[in-house]
Amino acid sequence: MKREFSGVLCNFYIAVLTVLLPLYTGGTYVMLGDRKYALFIRVSLFCLGAGAVAALAGRLMKNAGRLPAVGEKLRCIQKPDLSPADICIALYGAAAVLSALCSSYGATAWTGYREWHMGALSQLVFVGIYFFVSRNFRGSAWPVYLWEAAFFAAVVLGFCSRLGLDPLGLLRGFSENDWEYSHLISTLGNINWFCGYCSVALAMPAAGFLKARNRKKCLLLYIVSVLGLVLLCIQGSDIGPVLAAACLCVCLWAGRSQAAVFGRTALLAAGVAFGLPCFGVLVRLRGEAAWKALPADGPGITVISWGGWWLLGAFCLGAYAVVRRLRRRDRSVIRGLWLGTVIFTGAVLVTAGVLYVRGLPGSEGWESGRGALWRLSLQGFLRGSWKQKLLGAGPDCFAEYIYSVFAPSELPVVREHWAEAVFANAHDQWLNHLVNTGLLGTCCAAGVLLTALRRYKGYLPGVFALVLYSVNSLVSFQQVTSTPLFFLMLGICEYTVRKQQISGKKEVLLLNET
Repeated sequence: MKREFSGVLCNFYIAVLTVLLPLYTGGTYVMLGDRKYALFIRVSLFCLGAGAVAALAGRLMKNAGRLPAVGEKLRCIQKPDLSPADICIALYGAAAVLSALCSSYGATAWTGYREWHMGALSQLVFVGIYFFVSRNFRGSAWPVYLWEAAFFAAVVLGFCSRLGLDPLGLLRGFSENDWEYSHLISTLGNINWFCGYCSVALAMPAAGFLKARNRKKCLLLYIVSVLGLVLLCIQGSDIGPVLAAACLCVCLWAGRSQAAVFGRTALLAAGVAFGLPCFGVLVRLRGEAAWKALPADGPGITVISWGGWWLLGAFCLGAYAVVRRLRRRDRSVIRGLWLGTVIFTGAVLVTAGVLYVRGLPGSEGWESGRGALWRLSLQGFLRGSWKQKLLGAGPDCFAEYIYSVFAPSELPVVREHWAEAVFANAHDQWLNHLVNTGLLGTCCAAGVLLTALRRYKGYLPGVFALVLYSVNSLVSFQQVTSTPLFFLMLGICEYTVRKQQISGKKEVLLLNET
């Protein structure tokens, strides 16, 4: 009975995190992050608490049914079955608690900085998500289907935002000239938060498309994946196109030994290449409202204006046709085509990166942007005592610490929309860990990532989420719309690997594969 209850509760919790949390808004963008966090923490405490009570009750009932024989000691506590990922994630939670206990900033270390809420309480909930899902998920397909449907809904609403449409009325009170009109998107809010959400949420439909056997499902997941990648390229944040490229690189890696997957990767790239100029046509048809909805300080306008997409799409379609024709006849040709694609892709990415860096003004970023904040974060870490370096200022205490260490004249000067903003985090998750939880917390976080990459490399959705979330973390930070999903994915990965070890299978299949 306990097993069934925990399984149903786990499926419900997954549905809340993957459907309700990203789509819930309350009818306005104002204080959207606070409302999403309030929903997240209340549902999480309820579900994790109920799951813990059910597990404890089940253990007590199990032990109560054991009567010791004469001279035998009753073992009430069994040795836990812990994997390397379990240990690293548990140590990550312990490091956050230790940092909060030793912090000088009181309640902030536990509940988090205002509007961010990533204190020790949230870190413990993230750890709880992993253990709860990894132990209670049963492989049900419907939570995954809901996950993919919710991602599709968020992407469709995102396209509406970039075309200057507001079907949910979230922009009431804002004009077309306001910063919010072009930098808030879908039901996720800031474009940075949207990219963080996509870095995990895109994993299921993208991996599902590569591995699906059912043609109808393959077509549906193809549409969802292409739309998600196109929106990442034009939504406005610089990291979006990088995430799209990283996603296609993971697809390419997955197709290194499977011709069918390599062919689908080429088809996916073709869809993105054709989708970008098609969206440009929609923008031109929509007119001024759509142009104003594209951030002027982002890469979206440049991306849709590039004239080479049609040629690149034709090349990808040609590669797909060759793979379809030869995949069962000559593996050496497929291997050569794959290697050529890897070299071509690398050259394109390097060229795009060089052109992007050369297009930046000499002082941009390193005097007033992210680069200045990264330098400030590193200097703040180095100025700290040995205790600060080891344990940090406390989870989510970045602002409290930085503003106590540096004089106002030493802080970067920002203008326009961010003129009155507070530096609440480093905009780099690793520097954030370094300042907030010190070397101990940073090492534990790195251990989680490295262990997960090694342990879950056979589960494709997990590989997507680990790679994309890691890339996004280089310029972003923990968010309520992405970090819970990341730990949820880790929990599903752990369940899948454990199931594989029990069944003795050599290949881990996708959960939503028929």
